[in-house]
Amino acid sequence: MDIWKQQRKGNTGVGHTLEQAIGFRENNIAGPDLEEIELKSQRKGVSNKITIFTFNRGVWKIKQSELIKKYGYVDTTGRKALYCVVSNEPNPQGLYLSIIGDKLGLFHKDGNLIAEWKLDDLRGTFAFKLPNLIVVIADSRINSRGREEFAYNEAYHLQGMNINTFLRYIQKGIIVVDIRMHLKKAGGVRNHGTAFRIDEKYLADCFKKKTDILD
Repeated sequence: MDIWKQQRKGNTGVGHTLEQAIGFRENNIAGPDLEEIELKSQRKGVSNKITIFTFNRGVWKIKQSELIKKYGYVDTTGRKALYCVVSNEPNPQGLYLSIIGDKLGLFHKDGNLIAEWKLDDLRGTFAFKLPNLIVVIADSRINSRGREEFAYNEAYHLQGMNINTFLRYIQKGIIVVDIRMHLKKAGGVRNHGTAFRIDEKYLADCFKKKTDILD
């Protein structure tokens, strides 16, 4: 079993190290990573959620700066920020998700509609970003020098979006939305992308076919 030393610290280290191991150059292109296949990786036994896709262009019903000022908080660096997980129940900031008709809404418990996605747009984004998905699971350990090492020994291939499960998991709070933004010193907004995320153990349910690769 090959052991690979981490190429980047932190949560993204497992994915970045895998990409380096297979000779894949990191990019920020909106489509699939490997032409028609998206590659994602996860440490075994770690509950970090996997990002399905990010989508926030044209969805905001109030200005993002006003959203941060009204519902955000002052972070440890002294800036006004809004980094939170939103599901089907109100979070500490009072934000929650609800599907009404043919749209998914991000609401505040005071009644304000914050953002809105057409379900057809979510379906199209999912199908475009993840026509095929390979998930690689890694055992992780810390070596004698305090550096993390990975053994990539489990992988599976997912195909064919299951939109009904995707929407049901939003309704049940299994799929959540991460809001990740803050105000810059000059007054503008830094938005790291509004991410739709899910625990790895539920991910395969959002596809029609799962094939184990490293049996």
